[in-house]
Amino acid sequence: MLINKEKPFYSVSQVAELLGISADRLRTYDEEKLIAPVRIGKGIKRLYSELDVEWLKDVRSVIAKNKMNIYSLRLILCILNKLSDEIFDELSQNSSDDIWKILKRMKKNPNFVKLTSLN
Repeated sequence: MLINKEKPFYSVSQVAELLGISADRLRTYDEEKLIAPVRIGKGIKRLYSELDVEWLKDVRSVIAKNKMNIYSLRLILCILNKLSDEIFDELSQNSSDDIWKILKRMKKNPNFVKLTSLN
């Protein structure tokens, strides 16, 4: 049975547990526009897809490994959104830093376009 990675079905508490963070931290990522979960029931309940969870794992990884804050990550994502794929590929190929592998994966995630176009 194939799982539709785009279908939202995880609750805030489930995602927080999967990521090893508090529900408040997850809500902060939402407030800071690092994730845009589906809202149901007058926007009160948030639901996350498997792609959202993958995205958040990468967000957490970039922030932790590079000791950056949320604003810095959002700025990097917005800059990457402006770069052509060719320039991005050239930059990532010329670096052995793991951040480029993570950013490349993030750029392929539907959340990248959705969130970098919110600015």
